[in-house]
Amino acid sequence: MEIIFSKLFKIDITAKIAEERPDLHKIANFKIYIQNMLEQISEKSPDRYYQFRSEHTEVRSLISKILLNNEYDDSSLAIANRLLIKEKFAQEDLEKKKLTQRITKGMLIVSLIRMTSEASKLVILKVDYDEFISDLTGEIATGLSIRRKVYKALICELDNENNILSTAIYDTNTSSSSYWWDKFLELDVIRQNNINTKNAFDAIHGEILKPLKTNYKQDYLHLWNITLGYFKLGGEFNLDFYVNDILGNYKPYNNKVSMGELMTKCAKLPEKLAEKNKFDRRFTKDKATLKGKNYHETIKISNEIDLVLNDHVANLADIITAKYDPETNEKFLILRSDLGYEYAKSLKKDIDE
Repeated sequence: MEIIFSKLFKIDITAKIAEERPDLHKIANFKIYIQNMLEQISEKSPDRYYQFRSEHTEVRSLISKILLNNEYDDSSLAIANRLLIKEKFAQEDLEKKKLTQRITKGMLIVSLIRMTSEASKLVILKVDYDEFISDLTGEIATGLSIRRKVYKALICELDNENNILSTAIYDTNTSSSSYWWDKFLELDVIRQNNINTKNAFDAIHGEILKPLKTNYKQDYLHLWNITLGYFKLGGEFNLDFYVNDILGNYKPYNNKVSMGELMTKCAKLPEKLAEKNKFDRRFTKDKATLKGKNYHETIKISNEIDLVLNDHVANLADIITAKYDPETNEKFLILRSDLGYEYAKSLKKDIDE
C-alpha cells in the first residue's frame, strides 16, 4: 500500500473550524496512527454500497478534481468545510428532537492510496475524538483513541485510470450516521432495504441453516426461529452482530454442530453470492418483506400431520418439547397450547401415565 497523498483536518463544530493540520504528519505517533487507520479501512469489508446521487454534487465534483486534476489542497479543504457545515446542521437537528446525542469533534483524513499497479482507493475518513482525563493536569482532554476507534468512512474503489468502480460506506457507530452519507456525501443506496432483507434472510437460511436440517433437526429449528426473530424485530441488520452475538452465543443441542464453521461461512456470505442475491452488511430491516409461506417452517410429524410455524415463536424450547418412553419405545412431541388442548382434552390416553 502506497499513500499518494493524505490531508488532515481538525473538525470542531463548537469552535466552528475546519482547520488543516499539516504539522501532524511530522509527529511519529500520528503518522503511525494514520497509516494504521488507512490500512484497516482499506482491508475491511464494506458496510453498504452506495452510488453518488449525481456526477455534479459537491463532494463528487471535488473527488473528480482530486483524481483527474491532482487538485489535492483546495478540493480537500472544500470537503472539510462542507463536512463542518453538515455536522453543524446535524447537531441542530438532534437538539430540535431533544436528543442527547452529540456530533463529536475529530480528525478528517482525505487520502488517495495505491493498492496495486491496477487499483487505488480514494478515502474520506472522519475519526472521532475521545475524552480522557489527563494524568498530568487531571483535566478532561480530548484526542484520538488508539484502542476504541470510532469512525465513518467513504471508500471509492478506482481502476488504473482513476475511474470509480464502486462506492462504499464504513461506520463503527451502532447505527449508521445518515447525515454522513445522505447530507454530506449525497449518496443513494444501491440495494433498497426490502431487497437487502429478503436476500440476507434467504442467503442465511439457504447457505447456513438449511444444511443442518437433515442431520441436526433440533438445532436447525431453533436457529431458524432465532434468525427469523432477529429479522422480525426490526431496526438495523448488522451482519457482524448476527455472526458474533446471535450465532456466537448459540449453544447447539448436538455437539457435532460447529458454530465456529457456521460463523466463518456466514461472515463471508455477501462476497460469495451472485450479484442478484447479494446483500449489504448493514441496512434497516424491512419486516413486511418476510411474509407468506416462504417464511413459514413446516415440521413433518407423520405422513398425515404437519406442524407449521407461521412466525417466530418466543420461548420455543418451552412450547415444543419431547418425551421418550423406554418401556414402549414410544416417542412423543409435546406442545404446550391452550388452544390445542381443547382438541384433545377428552382423549383417554395420557402420555404421562
